[in-house]
Amino acid sequence: MTQAILYGAISGLSLIVGAFVGLTFHLKQKVVAAFMAFGSGVLICALTFGLMEEAFHHGGFDAVIIGFLAGGVVFIGGDYLLHIYGGRKHKRRPLYQPKRDASGQVITLGAVLDGIPESVALGIALFNSAATGFLMLVAIFLSNFPESISSLAGLKSEGFKNRRIYLLWGIAAAATLVVTVISYQFLHALPRNTLGILEAFAAGAILAMLADSMIPEAYEEGGTAVGLLTVLGFLVAFVLSRF
Repeated sequence: MTQAILYGAISGLSLIVGAFVGLTFHLKQKVVAAFMAFGSGVLICALTFGLMEEAFHHGGFDAVIIGFLAGGVVFIGGDYLLHIYGGRKHKRRPLYQPKRDASGQVITLGAVLDGIPESVALGIALFNSAATGFLMLVAIFLSNFPESISSLAGLKSEGFKNRRIYLLWGIAAAATLVVTVISYQFLHALPRNTLGILEAFAAGAILAMLADSMIPEAYEEGGTAVGLLTVLGFLVAFVLSRF
């Protein structure tokens, strides 16, 4: 339990650290894009050789197929609704024109929902394997850190002051910690097939998030170097996972 609390706190803290670094040092967007690309590669590796392998081990093909597709569809549907209701208006290039002005509550909800699949994945990974849990923690940290930095310009344009930005990511960090601990404490008691579905669901949702926002945003700001950095992130994570 102590490890779950520590890992959940670190993964959530990465959002606050990212906001602090972005507000204090004003990093160039190419540097932020490099972090996003590398973190995306690490996260893809963690999904492939962590969550999906465990999902197949626990539930077989039916769990993997049902969970993975459901996770992707649910995330894409939720993301679409957040766009429509202004929860993604702070993004650099929103995919859809919102029907109403952005509100702090909806933007906060979007930040929390983005972190739920990762938190579930982290909690499950921890009770499956210490090595997989650590790999997932690194992947989440490297994806959360640049995500909070890249959001700052948009949040500022929506009228968010520094204190409100810290509150936004603080709420998201707290939700990350809570979901991680709950996942670690309770999900392992579920039937194996159900656990496999949940693991695949988290993997599908995270992959949809990467394809929908992180990787395109990184490419927009970082150019062709993003592809190489994503490959490098995957390779480094794979090598580390073999030790």
